[in-house]
Amino acid sequence: MFQLKEYQQRCLDELAGYFRRVIAFQPVTDKPEKMAFEEADGRAQYQPVKELPGLPYICLRVPTGGGKTVMASHAVGVACGEYLQRERCLVFWLAPTTQIVSQTVKALQDKRHPYRQAMDATFGGRVTVMDLSAATTSLKPADLSADTVVVVSTIQAPRVGDKEGRKVYTDDNGYLMDHFENLRPGQLEMLDKTEAGKCAYSLANVFKLHRPVVIVDEAHNARTGLSFETLARFNPSCIIEFTATPAADSNVLTSVSASELKAEEMIKLPIRLHTRPQWKEAIQEALAMQAKLEKTAEEEEKATGEYIRPIVLLQAQSKGDGNITFEMLKQSLLDDFNVPEAQIAVATGGVNDLDGLDVLARDCDVRFIITVAKLREGWDCPFAYVLCSVSNLTSRTAVEQVMGRVLRMPHAHRKQNDDLNHAYAFVTSQGFVEAANALTDALIDSGFDPYEAKANIKPQTDMPLLPDMPLWQPVVEVLPGKPTLEAIPEKLREHVQTAPAKPAIDTGAADVTATMVQYAGPAISREDEKAWADAVASEDEKKAVGRLARKSRGEDAWPAALGERFEVPVLAVREGKQLELFEDQFREGFWRLSECDALLAEGEFKPDGGAQTGAEIDVEGGKVGWRSFTDNLHRQLSFLDSHGPGTAVELAVWLDRSIPHPDVTQAEAGLFMKKAVDALMAKRGFSLEQLVANRFRLRDAVAERIRHLRKTAAKQAYAQMLLPECDTPLDVSPELCFRFPLNQYPAPAVYDGPIRFNKHYYELPADMNQEEAHCAAFIDSLPEVEFWVRNLERDQYAFWLQTSTDKFYPDFVAKLKDGRFLAVEYKGSHLETSADTEEKDAIGQLWAARSNGQCVFLLATKKNMRDLIGRATLQSES
Repeated sequence: MFQLKEYQQRCLDELAGYFRRVIAFQPVTDKPEKMAFEEADGRAQYQPVKELPGLPYICLRVPTGGGKTVMASHAVGVACGEYLQRERCLVFWLAPTTQIVSQTVKALQDKRHPYRQAMDATFGGRVTVMDLSAATTSLKPADLSADTVVVVSTIQAPRVGDKEGRKVYTDDNGYLMDHFENLRPGQLEMLDKTEAGKCAYSLANVFKLHRPVVIVDEAHNARTGLSFETLARFNPSCIIEFTATPAADSNVLTSVSASELKAEEMIKLPIRLHTRPQWKEAIQEALAMQAKLEKTAEEEEKATGEYIRPIVLLQAQSKGDGNITFEMLKQSLLDDFNVPEAQIAVATGGVNDLDGLDVLARDCDVRFIITVAKLREGWDCPFAYVLCSVSNLTSRTAVEQVMGRVLRMPHAHRKQNDDLNHAYAFVTSQGFVEAANALTDALIDSGFDPYEAKANIKPQTDMPLLPDMPLWQPVVEVLPGKPTLEAIPEKLREHVQTAPAKPAIDTGAADVTATMVQYAGPAISREDEKAWADAVASEDEKKAVGRLARKSRGEDAWPAALGERFEVPVLAVREGKQLELFEDQFREGFWRLSECDALLAEGEFKPDGGAQTGAEIDVEGGKVGWRSFTDNLHRQLSFLDSHGPGTAVELAVWLDRSIPHPDVTQAEAGLFMKKAVDALMAKRGFSLEQLVANRFRLRDAVAERIRHLRKTAAKQAYAQMLLPECDTPLDVSPELCFRFPLNQYPAPAVYDGPIRFNKHYYELPADMNQEEAHCAAFIDSLPEVEFWVRNLERDQYAFWLQTSTDKFYPDFVAKLKDGRFLAVEYKGSHLETSADTEEKDAIGQLWAARSNGQCVFLLATKKNMRDLIGRATLQSES
């Protein structure tokens, strides 16, 4: 089965957490969907759907190439289990175009496809998929009773004015009349009526009965916006939107960054940009790059067996006086560059050579595809490596639609040859900055953070520069001390400006003189770089000159890009001479779940006594509606629930299957589940029918009980391992280190505040609040610091220490010039004395104590930050 990427799983976990909070907040507020969202985000205000008060409407922001549709396939199971609390559900899946609807239906019906496999894994293979037209004639009550049913439609089709939409609201559809037999009065009350006042036999009413989960896939590509007024006609249970560019009123629960996609090898970055004033020059260089990449791909295939045929997407101009049309482009390829016609495909207007063509096939000759504004919806080709635009990038939308086609990485894994890990753009433009800004805007429209978008447009430096096309972008570097102009090679001096470097904030650090050097001139040659570096005294200044020279050449210059190693000793378990990373060894055999008390107290499990007796209807403002959205959603769905465990043993098996327990054997878990069910029936007097009717509440209560028991047992076992007299004591040694990756820093979001950092290990630090940024600025200002990193909460890419419950990721990790390492956890005043903070401080201090003076850990606050960090960095190695 397809393995989700780490960022995809993170988003789905956050979605599950949101739905759990909605359920948990139901008893304490009349707006649980709002409280659950604002607690998760901490800043954004929830935007309710006025047409559907109480309905959870959530958006997951994922850039182009991030796998939104496979995430949506998994999200169905999350919503069904965590929010609807049912084994099956109706899904109304909305896609932007008819082409994507067809592709989605085909994929969801294919049991070998990852989309379908995701649903089959959740629903035991009981999944039925159809388009909206088929649903009006083929949807049976038995389908909805036994299966999760997915109805796929365009976003615009359900509108009353749409031809397809009119079928949805037809009130005498005989194919659907069986759905409306034996309904309760409360159910009938909420359905649309015919002019005669009888229940309308419409697909819209079938949806109303079954409260569909609405999935909005690729919402940013829809020709028309999402209409909540239309969706309200179907009485949805929730709306989950997947998009690269959310609307202003979307409730963005979580976002994925471009660096996360790059770290998971999903996209080609950065984009290497080269500009030319003449369109045929741009084409010539694009063809040269294609030939170079094809040779590289042949070498890659010899080494790995992976076949790649790099393709150039050529963007022509629309027809008009003096415009370079697709016909002109094709003729130029044939006449000026001798490209075989079999290698050229046109996909624009009434011409579409891509129809029925498998461009990924080995026997396909196509290497050049000409388009104007966009390629066919849903068309995807990871072999597309080069964008060549002759249109002066005047249309931001047109560039975005083509740009997204060259970002996807073939087979979603990094290649051995680094040239195959980048995308390339050759554009007709009078200036690099103009072209870079246009491509940056296009990346933003593809879902990139503005700072990441700008950072991922790089000059293509291995192409010869024309005399009239200098890449004279100002570059800046901070040099220690006060460098004199005499140290700068004479031919570079006129391009250099200096000024005292001032910290972005008052850090309170010692008075350290530094100079900001700005260079705006031709690329500094390696000979001039060496001459300049030889003329300065300190090693720090030589490094700064090297960084400035690299920046002038369009090369990356942060410590990771320079290959600086950042290896931090970890907390390890020592067995004799062997060291092993300390993570969850204390969990091995640390408890027996079957021997724990399984009885749930009243505070842990209290069933909804009215869940099966009826649904309460209220009339407000002349409209019939539910008094409580989530509570009554569950009540309405309970009317449709004719399935469930029939015995106590079956209920225990269902609980075992519904509650993840990777650290407990099935035999152990099965015994505990049976004890829990038996105890509720024998000691608290519940009938089996009551427990089955409330089995999802029971599931959550048992899961929480297991979490509590696990946490208690783990704390005891963990405490034993921290003792010096433990048989396998904890140690910190340079023999076992965590190495920060040189090329991967998958920050979910980057810092976009006013402070400029000079010593961050990667190009841009991950997001920080204001207090954290001030702490980072203080660390950055200290002369004793070689470089530092805003640590991520991602175990593969970050330094962490194990606690009794999970991994602890200090906010900042720094390498000091004396060879020591500093880890800093910053806490706001409201968290200074929490139990969680105390445990983190304890394990951090233990890491430092066992390091023989090589590591320093600090728990910093706004009050003590400067004093603690300042004293720690000045401390001698002894």
